[in-house]
Amino acid sequence: MLNFRKLTQQYLIVVCSGLNLCFSDDINSTGINGDIIRVIKPGVFDYSTDGLLLRMRAWGVGFPTREQPGYNRAISFTETNLIGALNEIKIRNEFDLENLKVVDITLPSRSTTFSRLAIEEGIGWHLENETNRHGFLVMAQLRAKRKSLGVWATGFDYHSTSSNLNFGANSPILPRIMSGNGALPTIRYWVTSFGKIHRPGCSFYERGRGELSSRPTGEDCRICGGTK
Repeated sequence: MLNFRKLTQQYLIVVCSGLNLCFSDDINSTGINGDIIRVIKPGVFDYSTDGLLLRMRAWGVGFPTREQPGYNRAISFTETNLIGALNEIKIRNEFDLENLKVVDITLPSRSTTFSRLAIEEGIGWHLENETNRHGFLVMAQLRAKRKSLGVWATGFDYHSTSSNLNFGANSPILPRIMSGNGALPTIRYWVTSFGKIHRPGCSFYERGRGELSSRPTGEDCRICGGTK
């Protein structure tokens, strides 16, 4: 079975709806069939292949959360551009702090990337620290700001609810997975009232009744792996 933990800094070719997954350095090799089975939230999706489930996140772009203005537009944008389309994916980070594989997604039909298009249209904002102020994304955000598009026209203070529209010198705020003093990153698991353990990024994280714990006890989730 293919070990996906060895895919860091390699390219993937993804053909959605009967996805074909190949290494870029051996593009003529036999592909591995799979599917994007669902969009979890804006910029985050599940990809199933060869009996494995990979959860991926778009590189360099942040989006409104469910309770914030612009969420519905962002989820629709993600579904429209990632499901049923021919896309190319480059892995930027094997796993982030929420155990998501961070990827840069090229949209050949739009001659741009998913992240750049989302930022340019004001669907989301540039995560400058993550991209080291990537030039194209910086310019895309400047254009969206000047035109007051999308998130820049709502007047909503995303920063006050932990989503910062202006990631500058400071790192993105991740209160759910940071320790009390904010110095050392520690995973806080979601333990449901039924004793199921979910890690950050799981579709069941903070859903229903339960509590957050850095030392959970119970049964690990079969989808995200829980504490494994």
